[in-house]
Amino acid sequence: MKQIILLLSLFFSLYASDIRDVNKTSITFSIPTDKNLIVMQRNCQWCHSYGYILNQGRQNREFWHKLVIRMREVYKAPISPRDELLATEYLTKHFGVKE
Repeated sequence: MKQIILLLSLFFSLYASDIRDVNKTSITFSIPTDKNLIVMQRNCQWCHSYGYILNQGRQNREFWHKLVIRMREVYKAPISPRDELLATEYLTKHFGVKE
């Protein structure tokens, strides 16, 4: 029993001596503000950063609508039918294909 206590003490003392501050970089992505931003905050950022949206590139309305539906049906995001339309509108307005 004494050997186990000694080994655990040694282990914890070695572990404690290796603890140090680590600088962790953080990347924040900003997206345009408008009346529908609250919909994005309420439904999207719980699971992923806005970087996910930005990485999609500019897409058409159909793409964004299908993506919102996939988030709800496949990934079980709690997106209401009203928020589905508002999110699609927001994504198309700010990240849609420029015509």
